[in-house]
Amino acid sequence: MNQFKLGDEVCKDNGRRGVIRAIFVNRDAARMCAVEINGALDFVEESKLLPQLRADLAA
Repeated sequence: MNQFKLGDEVCKDNGRRGVIRAIFVNRDAARMCAVEINGALDFVEESKLLPQLRADLAA
């Protein structure tokens, strides 16, 4: 299931926030996302990401 799309703002399970820049499937058939956090890419399994609430953006 496609939970996220390019450009979505997300939170990692450790609380860091970023923007999805790429989505792909790894060799184990798990969906992975390249998340830009402070200018660097972090490759994270889609299941470890949470959508960022819009209320968090206003604060």
